[in-house]
Amino acid sequence: MFLNAFAELSYRFVHLVEEAFGIPRGTFDSFFNKDAASTAADSTPKSDFLPPQHRLRLNFYPAMPPEQEGQGVGPHKDMAGWLTFLHQVGSECALDVQDRDGSWISVDPIPNTLVVNLGYAFEAATEGAARATVHRVRAPSQKDRYSIPFFMALPLELKLSEVRSRIPESVRAMRRKELENGEWTIDQKIETFLDPRWDSIGESVLRRFIRGYKETALKFYGQEVYQYYTQ
Repeated sequence: MFLNAFAELSYRFVHLVEEAFGIPRGTFDSFFNKDAASTAADSTPKSDFLPPQHRLRLNFYPAMPPEQEGQGVGPHKDMAGWLTFLHQVGSECALDVQDRDGSWISVDPIPNTLVVNLGYAFEAATEGAARATVHRVRAPSQKDRYSIPFFMALPLELKLSEVRSRIPESVRAMRRKELENGEWTIDQKIETFLDPRWDSIGESVLRRFIRGYKETALKFYGQEVYQYYTQ
């Protein structure tokens, strides 16, 4: 029930994003197979894709003594996600977001609110019109910290080329003038994420995890797979 409530909220939020872009409401709905996921009794496919890979997670960050250095999560963007909705439990301040100038801003918990991040796949698909949020988590110093993130994610078998083909040119062109004038540069990692050798969302994400967690990748996938994705 909690997961379904988050999912429905995420669809409503996406419609607000569409409104901000000036495109028709529901333009992005086919990416998430929204109708098929919510009407299981109806076997008629509502889109070309399988149901999305939405995830709900409970994070726990133990408090670290002042004299002991620790890190919660280093700077990153949410990989496969379209949007992330985060509920910060309690009053412990540990989440930071990075602004355009590279400065870190503390995101203090506010009761009865959610923090919303744009995801990496959203930035890649819109060619930077929607910029993913760089964020980090500092190890809490006073008391344990809990958070509950909901990741609104695209179907893993969906190809980024398919996503881009369904996003209006007006959206994808929003950053083009700034790029041409050198006023803004697209995240170079986006180009790696869009490598045609790993065009599907799932394989692009798998590649990033294998490259980022060498020991785990070698243990569960072996040397051959590790070399394939890190060459």
